[in-house]
Amino acid sequence: MTSIEDGNKEADERPSSSLDPPTTSIRKEEEEKDENVVEEKKENTHKLAFRLPSDSPAKDILGDLELDRQTDQMDEVCLEGNHSTSSPNMKEENEHDDEEEEKEEEEIIGSTARSISELNLQQNISQTQETPQENEEEVTIDKEETKESERETTVTTTATTPIESPKSPQNESAEQKESIELTASATANPIPTINKPKTTILHNSEETTDETFNRLSEGIRDGSITHKHIIDSVFNVLVGGPFDLENRFIIEDSASISRMLSLLESCSEGLQAEMWSVFVAVVRKSNRNLEACSRVGLISKILNILPTCSAILSDLLVQLLGVLTSYSITVKETKYFLRSLQAINNAWPRNSLKLLQVMKEMPQRDGADVFFSFPGKANAGIIVPPLSKFPYQNGYTFSTWFRMDPLNSVTFEKEQPILYCFRTNKGAGYSAHFTGNCLVINAEKAKGKVQSKCIKAELTPRKWHHIAIAHNYSRWTKGEIKCYVDGQLVETIDMNWACTASEHFDRCSIGISPEGDTDSAFCGQMGAIYVFSEALSLQQVNSLFCLGPAYQSTFKHDAESHLPDGYKKHLFDGRLNASLLMAYCPKNCHGQLCLHSPSKTTASNFVQIPHAVMKGGVEVITTHSIDQSLQSVGGIQILLPLFSQLDLPYEDGSTVDIDVCGTLLSLISLLLSSSQTSQQQLFHSKGFLIIAHALQRAKSSHLTMSVVERVIGMAKFLLRCPAGVPLLKQLFDHILFNPRLWSTSDSNVQLHLYQYLASDFLANANFPQILRRVPTVVEMCHALKHYYYVVEPKAPSQYMVEARNSSFPSQHVVSIRSSILAFINRMIIMNAEESPDGQRDEEIHTLLNFVATVHEDDNLYDVLSLLTRLLADHPAIMIPALDRNRALGVLFKLLASPNQLIRIPALKMFGYFLQRSTFKRKQDSVAALNLFTLISERLLIHATYLSVATYNVLYEILVEQMTPSYSYAIHNPPNPETKFENPQMLKVIANLIQQSEESEETLVVKKAFLLDMINMCRDSRENRRTILQMSVWQDWLISLSYVYPNRDAEVEISELVFEMFCILLNHAIRFEYGGWRVWVDTLAIAHSKVSWEKFRLESTSPTPSDNSPPNNGGPSESSPSDRPSPIYRTPEFSWSKVHLRLLSDLLTSIETVVEDWKQHTTPLVDLVNASEQQVFVANTVHVISQLADSVIMACGGLLPLLASATSPNSELEIADSTAQELPIEAAADLLSRFVNLTDVFVFVSGVSFAELEQEKNMPSGGVLRQTLRLVATASVRHLLACRVASPGSMPFDLTSPKGLQIRKFVSGALSAQGKEGITDFGRLLQDVDLQRIKGIVYRDMEENRQAQFLALAVIYLVSVLMVSRYRDILEPPTSPSPFFNSTTTEDTNQNESSKTPLSTNGHSTGENHVNNKQADSPDGSKNDSEDTENEKEEVDEEEKREENAGISSIRVTPGQINTEGPQYKADELNKLQSGGSSQRTQMEPGERRVYLTNNLQTALETTAPLLREIMADFRSFLQKTLLGTHGQEIMNDIKVMETLKNKSGSVIELVMLLCSQEWQTSLQKHAGLAFIELVNEGRLMAHATRDHVLRVSNEADFILNRLRAEDVNKHAQFESETAEQLLERREQEARCDHVIASSRRRDSLIASKLLDKMTTILRSPSGAWSSGKDNNELFWRLDVWEDDSRRRKRFVPNVAGTRHEEAAAHVEIEENEKGESPSKDEEARLRELSKSVAPSRPQPLELVDESDIDKWAAEVDPPPPNESTSYSTPAKLIAPGLLVPGTLSITANDLYFDADEEDPLFKQQDLRQVWPMNSL
Repeated sequence: MTSIEDGNKEADERPSSSLDPPTTSIRKEEEEKDENVVEEKKENTHKLAFRLPSDSPAKDILGDLELDRQTDQMDEVCLEGNHSTSSPNMKEENEHDDEEEEKEEEEIIGSTARSISELNLQQNISQTQETPQENEEEVTIDKEETKESERETTVTTTATTPIESPKSPQNESAEQKESIELTASATANPIPTINKPKTTILHNSEETTDETFNRLSEGIRDGSITHKHIIDSVFNVLVGGPFDLENRFIIEDSASISRMLSLLESCSEGLQAEMWSVFVAVVRKSNRNLEACSRVGLISKILNILPTCSAILSDLLVQLLGVLTSYSITVKETKYFLRSLQAINNAWPRNSLKLLQVMKEMPQRDGADVFFSFPGKANAGIIVPPLSKFPYQNGYTFSTWFRMDPLNSVTFEKEQPILYCFRTNKGAGYSAHFTGNCLVINAEKAKGKVQSKCIKAELTPRKWHHIAIAHNYSRWTKGEIKCYVDGQLVETIDMNWACTASEHFDRCSIGISPEGDTDSAFCGQMGAIYVFSEALSLQQVNSLFCLGPAYQSTFKHDAESHLPDGYKKHLFDGRLNASLLMAYCPKNCHGQLCLHSPSKTTASNFVQIPHAVMKGGVEVITTHSIDQSLQSVGGIQILLPLFSQLDLPYEDGSTVDIDVCGTLLSLISLLLSSSQTSQQQLFHSKGFLIIAHALQRAKSSHLTMSVVERVIGMAKFLLRCPAGVPLLKQLFDHILFNPRLWSTSDSNVQLHLYQYLASDFLANANFPQILRRVPTVVEMCHALKHYYYVVEPKAPSQYMVEARNSSFPSQHVVSIRSSILAFINRMIIMNAEESPDGQRDEEIHTLLNFVATVHEDDNLYDVLSLLTRLLADHPAIMIPALDRNRALGVLFKLLASPNQLIRIPALKMFGYFLQRSTFKRKQDSVAALNLFTLISERLLIHATYLSVATYNVLYEILVEQMTPSYSYAIHNPPNPETKFENPQMLKVIANLIQQSEESEETLVVKKAFLLDMINMCRDSRENRRTILQMSVWQDWLISLSYVYPNRDAEVEISELVFEMFCILLNHAIRFEYGGWRVWVDTLAIAHSKVSWEKFRLESTSPTPSDNSPPNNGGPSESSPSDRPSPIYRTPEFSWSKVHLRLLSDLLTSIETVVEDWKQHTTPLVDLVNASEQQVFVANTVHVISQLADSVIMACGGLLPLLASATSPNSELEIADSTAQELPIEAAADLLSRFVNLTDVFVFVSGVSFAELEQEKNMPSGGVLRQTLRLVATASVRHLLACRVASPGSMPFDLTSPKGLQIRKFVSGALSAQGKEGITDFGRLLQDVDLQRIKGIVYRDMEENRQAQFLALAVIYLVSVLMVSRYRDILEPPTSPSPFFNSTTTEDTNQNESSKTPLSTNGHSTGENHVNNKQADSPDGSKNDSEDTENEKEEVDEEEKREENAGISSIRVTPGQINTEGPQYKADELNKLQSGGSSQRTQMEPGERRVYLTNNLQTALETTAPLLREIMADFRSFLQKTLLGTHGQEIMNDIKVMETLKNKSGSVIELVMLLCSQEWQTSLQKHAGLAFIELVNEGRLMAHATRDHVLRVSNEADFILNRLRAEDVNKHAQFESETAEQLLERREQEARCDHVIASSRRRDSLIASKLLDKMTTILRSPSGAWSSGKDNNELFWRLDVWEDDSRRRKRFVPNVAGTRHEEAAAHVEIEENEKGESPSKDEEARLRELSKSVAPSRPQPLELVDESDIDKWAAEVDPPPPNESTSYSTPAKLIAPGLLVPGTLSITANDLYFDADEEDPLFKQQDLRQVWPMNSL
């Protein structure tokens, strides 16, 4: 078969067509080393692709064609056989001597002569062409033909058995044994060769060629010659002898081909078909036959006869054209070929598609364009001049491209053609020859000393191979010869010695032996022949192979090759050029002389001249490829007008073939891959723009999957091609990504295209160099919006979309969008480190504009997903870009979407923005505008509650642990290491939960939020501190709780809130300096929350229920709608369950710490006084100090309680005078817990209270005085508890209101006696109380005044209690005591009552305040100022009353004071010590005395030592303070001092001393004042605490209102900026859409003009579409180009031009059709004519001449232009009478104005005024 078929590498890639002959290929497998078996495969052979009916006569012709095909297969099998694998029979035949052959020939001649007379020559051609079915031989002889022509005898032998392929070697051998060869001598007439599978023709050489064809013509006319005879005669003439398809098939006389064509004109169709089928087989056999056809211009002649041929003949001729054009096609033939493709009468020529298939195969050629042709005859070769020496020290390398083209398949195995021979006259030297398919290397050092080696590589005949034989010489070891075939090392041969002869190498030749033997003659083709004076390496040989056979130079300049630099460095580094020994290139030949190409220095290796000589018919053949021919015609762009014929039908009326587009694109692709010049031409002519324009105008059915594959194939090639970047850019812009082009095609086609763009196209390394980043992203977003939308736009979207087929699958739209977005993703992130920020900002700006202008959720999902993914994967490049593009406005626009699936991605992007932003960026972009609080407003615009999915995203923002996925279930619990990165989100989430509707999901979210906070704060000090540092954090946290829960879920939520408060308050108290203020703020904000809930319930409920909170104000109305809505004002502080729970949890946490301390091995005092606990101790003391007096007042007050404990008839009520609404039992519990905490934090700790008092602005010693009030109240509580526990000891009824209050007050102490410190009910004060009192007095002794005051107050308190107990024991409560004034007569006490306010035992101190308070505000609605003034007045009155008040048990009125001073008698003291007075002793029995003494001793024995100790320690102070009625010092008396100092003395004496009038007066006057001052201070502190809590609550409300107002202002500013930004984005997006549409429209106009230019070139007198017969008239018009003087001096062709007469007639016809008057003036007629004819020219265009082609071929590819719009703005074009709105765009090279045709102002213009500007 032919080399074209063998080299058809892309046959499998071509789409099959109904008219495209299918092919199969024979590929040889590499033979195995140990087996002599050749595996054969079927070879490609062109078959007819049409079908015929069974009775058609053409069937016989096809039978012959099939026989020829089988014969070709047999030939190829013989050619592919290796000499080493030849059968034994073949070897025997090779050893036959001449005598045996002559005998055999004589026998054959004799048998042939006897059979001639028996053959019937009248047999019809149809009989001879019958398909054989029997295994017999038929021999026919035409008798009549023998009579007419004795000079010619034909013997035909036809094989009847079909040939099966592949065959085994055994079958081959059997057939070879049975074959018979007929050989004729050179001097006699040709003798027929009878061979079983062959046809041999005997021809009379005496008849000339012209005589033969004349005879055949006459025989055809008169019908006297059979078809068989005609065919045999014609091919005998062609080959110059007996024709044999195996042994003799070379066309000797090319002129006979023309005669054959003339003969075929008179032949029948069947004969022509048979003739052409045989001719096709002959032509394929050898390149020499192809060259013969090329010389006679057979291509043009076939194209000339093709239009008139039938379908059968046209298929045969198309096959022949495919063979011929793949070999060579001239410029003239190319023009003829293109002319055959031109549409005629708006229809494709009949065979145009077949010709396109042929043209598609033209670039698929291998081998050199210029080569040496060796005929294979004797003495035919290249004789190399003698060499003075042959290089051996550095080795040598022989390199060339060759193609074996054997004359026949029979002698192929016998002959030994020489490749090269370099020997001396003695035969020493090197040579290489072929034996069959193998190459044998020979080295002869001397006669008989020869080394030969056969290379283990099979060289396929009729295929170009590169061979390189490198000899490495080694002086000390064995040398080696390395054989390279097609760039790969195939074998290394050890060489024992080198040929180092001193003689000249004068027997040098190439392609022939020096003797010129026929068997040594090489038959085939060779390219450039190189001999290097050194052994080349594998890299160098491989680089030589990659250069290809077309390279024919001397390796000087690397610009001679387009190989990559890695190959060039091995070729053009100077080594090859310097080592060239000889170089004979076909291009450097003159006549028969082969010029030596290298420099003169290498010529010294020759004896004389270095030039070689071609002898014996060796010639240089020059072929023309389609690439070269197209250059002369006008370049590859000349093919582009064929795309404008896609919609045209065929001449025969058949429908449009949709495969034409794919075929044309395949042709363009092949031309681009075969020639870099074609790439440059297509780039400069904007070929892909023209193709896209033509495809847009054609039907969408042409855009098939095959077309997409062709386009993708071109893209892949250009991506691999280093110089293909500019062209690939055009391909991408105009075809690959042209949604307007592809949007009407099938959905699968579009899906395949965009999937390629998103995958393979992006994977190429050259991808970043191809695209203009910003314009590409803009166009892709434009395609997403206008072409690949999921749903059509609706209001408020303002853009229009392109109509789409309703059958377009929605899933394909989604897939296409996914591919486009993947492409955009790669565009944005490519070269992230190197790309300038400006480009990326514009790309992201484009995406944000898309999001801002598209309002359909379905069209936004995937785009938002892309942005989220970009932010997640590439925050370093995305975050700054988003910040610079002010993306937050777009994100908050999305947060207002009704769809949660839009809001969640927006929150995700916002979270990623915060996660990756710097602190400064956060502050500037988010915190400065208070955007966190805006989130809750936006999310609740269209949502009624906070969903789980939204909460998950908000939580991710809170902790800045963003994930790209969406979760609709509660997330996993946070890790202990998780931190609050954006604590502002806590308030946002809490506000969202608070404003959400109550639902199960809301409760789930609320619970999850609280659990997350608890888990994150429980073990993280940093998280707790973060919350505590927030402003008014208690407000949003307490808002999550339920003040009045109604169900278990609400109770559970409230418990979690309290737990969170406990964690935070505990942290504040333990670790934060000033943490006590957090508690105060919490108390105040909780009061505000609880009060508001009360007010809300009272306002909404018509009648308050028993369970509802009490009403603070006036009476409730019957109906909420009837009463006016009250104005809410935060009331005075009052306790609630929330406060108690918060305080209880706080105290519990503190008590837990204390318990841990107590259980620790370290002493408690060390733990408490440790430096790290100072903050904790100080905060705890502050908390106790803040609430101590309030708790005391809630318990009833110290004074009423003391009065109740000491006075049997006290009328002071046990009630909270401050109206705190704290139950007395709760207050008592808090009192107990406070007192227990003071044991550690006051008495054990050594902290100085001075700083604490200064911090709270308290007077000095205030903390200890508060502690004394606490301890005194606790002591009184214990006293009352003991009395309640002792039946009959209470002076009042426990069932009374006062008694019930006392019972509630002491119930806790009674239920926990051991814990509360009550150890003995008979004692006056318990041990723990005594220790506490003593601790208070002696804690800060360095503070003298403070200690003295405390000692004085304690003395008064203890004295009162002791005297009271003494009275109770001696005189039961039922009988009045002389020490009590509560039962005095009215006469006695009336004046006293008017003088002292406490004449009724201080009753007014408790009740008057409450009563006055209620009287001042009966409706509870007085303003704060009035309340404050009233409180101040009340406090002043109380202070005055307290100053004059006293405890009833020691109270002394002025009338009772003895001015003479105390007069103690020793007898009375002795009587008191002995048990009482004599009268009393006489009145009572002894047992009673003992009983009373024991009771007194038991009750007072523990208290008296404390009093004595204080009296002794503060003696100096007390002596000066406790003065008598006359100012005397009552403590200086000796007896008094003895009584006070005698610790072992009787307590009765001490009590009697205290009961004396002088002591009572002094204690009442001096110590009583101190105690009253202590009590009044507590009362003031309680009021101050209440006022402070209210003030803090109001301050919190003020802060919250201020924050809300600030949020409103900043949000309004942000909303205004966002609205302006969104408007600007809409305008930018509309402008971009307009620019893109205008650009497409401008491209369409440019393409139309370029297409017109190409058509003009084709139709020009020298163009391909201009026939010599037609006299086409070319019209010209003045071009818009101007010179420097603005003169228009250049003409361009006018494709719409006509002659003036024709134009005038045409105008008149139109006017008549329109009914217009023909009387128009000439000027108006010309104006309208120019308007209809003159096309608009967006830019000047020129013709392409030859100089431009040369310039394009030589110039370097320019870099891709940067055509991105640098500036664009809305503008209006002003012209006389016109005002055109549009967009002005300025790029680096151009300035565009695109009219906005949708603008109403544009539609108002008179378009008739626009035509003069068409050429602007």
